[in-house]
Amino acid sequence: MLRIGLTGGIASGKSVVRGVFERAGIPMLDADALAHALLGPGGALVGEVLAAFGDEMRGEDGGIDRRRLGGRVFADEDERNRLNGIVHPRIRKEIGEFLDRAESDGRTAAGVEAALMIETGSAALYDSVVAVVCRPEQQRERLRARSGMTAEEAAVRIAAQMSPLEKARRADRLVDASGTLAETQEAAFALARTLLEEAAAAGASPSAASSRRSTPPPPTDRPD
Repeated sequence: MLRIGLTGGIASGKSVVRGVFERAGIPMLDADALAHALLGPGGALVGEVLAAFGDEMRGEDGGIDRRRLGGRVFADEDERNRLNGIVHPRIRKEIGEFLDRAESDGRTAAGVEAALMIETGSAALYDSVVAVVCRPEQQRERLRARSGMTAEEAAVRIAAQMSPLEKARRADRLVDASGTLAETQEAAFALARTLLEEAAAAGASPSAASSRRSTPPPPTDRPD
């Protein structure tokens, strides 16, 4: 089975691409949504995060106040690493189980959307890594529009992640999400179809996947 990693900066358009991949027939797991559930009301990691960062991080609903916690960890790399040390092992376990189930179900391809897969090194788990990119000013505008963050808060969140240029350099494929929604969806569908065709033709063999990963094509779309 071809294992696809879908990544990109915060508010870059990853979720749009994931939705297209799913409609094209590629099962996808949203690792960021999984993290939200683990930290939400009744989430499996709420107690551990409160023990590490203090009860002031508890939200009114009983889960973690993600905005308050984010304001703390995105401004401090050590704190961010401490949080990642709690959350990422559980997410990796869930991802492994999801991909194993997809393969057992006879799927030729399945994927995972995760914003930090390159930063955390988990990109190595996938046969093909797809990066979604847009212009930096679009990323800032989209983040502020969806979250209500101030310009300063948005800048801190974006600065804490790898630059779009570096993500593009390390990925195997790109989806340019700097155009209209329809253009992004069209590009994503074309790529999904290509990935499914390659998986079917190659039988998604480990040797074929490793060959693609060893010589990633240079980025042809401008992410800036």
